[in-house]
Amino acid sequence: MSATASGADKGDAQRRCTPEQKAAVLRIRRCEPTAFYDILELESVRTSATESDVKKAYRKLSLLTHPDKNCHEHADEAFKMVSRAFGVLGDKDKREKYDRFGTDPDSRFASAQQQNPFARRHPSGAGPGGGGFGGGGFGGGFQEEMTPEEMFQRFFGGGFGGGFGGPFGGFDTGPQFVFNLGGGPGIRVHQFGGARPRRRPREANDEQEQNSSFFQTIIGLLPILFFFIIPLLSSLFSGGTTQPSGPRMVFDQPMPPYTEKRHTPSFKVNYFVNPADIESYSKNKLAQLDKTAESQLLRVLRTECDSEYRTKQRMIDEAHGWLFPDQKKMERANAFEMPACKRLEKLGVRR
Repeated sequence: MSATASGADKGDAQRRCTPEQKAAVLRIRRCEPTAFYDILELESVRTSATESDVKKAYRKLSLLTHPDKNCHEHADEAFKMVSRAFGVLGDKDKREKYDRFGTDPDSRFASAQQQNPFARRHPSGAGPGGGGFGGGGFGGGFQEEMTPEEMFQRFFGGGFGGGFGGPFGGFDTGPQFVFNLGGGPGIRVHQFGGARPRRRPREANDEQEQNSSFFQTIIGLLPILFFFIIPLLSSLFSGGTTQPSGPRMVFDQPMPPYTEKRHTPSFKVNYFVNPADIESYSKNKLAQLDKTAESQLLRVLRTECDSEYRTKQRMIDEAHGWLFPDQKKMERANAFEMPACKRLEKLGVRR
């Protein structure tokens, strides 16, 4: 056997899936996606599990399921589930929300996203001993969610160095040089050599989620639109709001064909109707018609009086000017006639 072939067999043997790795992948994939305690094998101690217990469980399972060491076809999916479980249970605020509501605190139906230890460090929090997984402790100043690969690298000390280094051993993924350009939120990470980093699902699906949210909003508004539009269309086509009930009438003076003279019961104001419209009316119905005429008269007079009052007030305001009053405008405002208001006063009715 040649040296080359021997080396290839040796590499395949190193990447062979062990029974322990296979069992871990199969167990994790049987869990519900949001059964985070179950995924990290902490279900039996969920109320007493400490931060150290969560980190220890993640360290063990992430090493077992990482796709670079576990060649099982579903290792990548199991690794992501482990990382997601750690992303929730390793954060105090998210863990409290999860324990309280039993749902993923980062779902789009949950409250606004909180800053957490599994996001990119803001440059203001960078530096030696500044927190993060490689520097000890959970430092502040994070901005955006990390992918499972980035979380793994940060946790095991890979940080911004090359490959998967750190105190827990490494995975040989080839030479890598990762550095930052610029500063502030939204900095870009450039990598030369090694495996191509996985694309963030959130970034890939942003546009699709926005379109889906827009259509869901439109669908949710349809019942409200129908609730208002259908009655409006019904009233427009029925004509019920455009024509008053009963025969048409005019006041004070006849206007053919409105020549049948009658008067209102209280104020004795003359009004005229078309004789053909009331020829079948009984005495009681005619009395009701007189009351209706009086109500219509008062309604029209009040509407006209309000308009006259607003017009006169506007003329007075314009006459005062910014600095000095305009005497001619004031005289015109004071001389402005308000016949509807005067008629209401004559009838003894308040405006």
